[in-house]
Amino acid sequence: MRLVLIVEDRADAEAASMLADRVFIEGDAGWIDAETLPSLREWTGIEPETRYTRWVGLGQLATRHRIKAHGRGLGPDGAAARKALLLVIQTHAQDDNIQALVLVRDMDNQPERRASMESARAELADKLAFQVAIAAPDPKREAWILHGFEPQNDNETTLLADQRKTLGFDPVTNPERLRGDRRKNADQADRDMKLVIERLTHCEYERELQCLETTLLSVLRERGQATGLTAYLAEVETRLLPLLDPGASAGTAVGLDA
Repeated sequence: MRLVLIVEDRADAEAASMLADRVFIEGDAGWIDAETLPSLREWTGIEPETRYTRWVGLGQLATRHRIKAHGRGLGPDGAAARKALLLVIQTHAQDDNIQALVLVRDMDNQPERRASMESARAELADKLAFQVAIAAPDPKREAWILHGFEPQNDNETTLLADQRKTLGFDPVTNPERLRGDRRKNADQADRDMKLVIERLTHCEYERELQCLETTLLSVLRERGQATGLTAYLAEVETRLLPLLDPGASAGTAVGLDA
């Protein structure tokens, strides 16, 4: 079973796929585990030999496949989502092993961006023979990393305490209060989300991944209500998990309001 990823970069692909895999393994199906999962699903881009497709590459792919996607009235994100959907619809006609598409897009404090992607999904619902899940980190993926940060030693405990003191709030439970963009203004520097993560993880990417890999899903769900993380985990559980485990509580049926 192929699960297609449309992302901004590699880190987004790894975060979205890792979280989804955790839902698959930790769901009610006792027979899905870390050993059996690789034989059940494959994360790819639209082209099967790729690990993911980047949003910036959709235009070139659409031209190659002679797809014209107008996206009128959907806004730039909705238009891009519509283009991705049409590409996968065409690809699915030759490869019915594609069972799902996951759209991963930072919101940058603009919730209307998710709404436009949902509109594109709804508009093409009757043409979809696969499920579509939306991952919409708000403001950015880094907020999800912070949700999963739990000190592993005394040094990390001290680092987190220092950040709480400097910021005046807990960046783990309220990362949406941080800045998702780089600010040159010195007064805003301490609220730079990426800078906070760099300080907590010492710029170690593997430590970032650990935040999503080991923190309990129940904790991530509780913390992630304002940043889109809870919503994404719910989409995986209701739309994607039943593809692997038909006995799971299915959400919307494939092709219906997909």
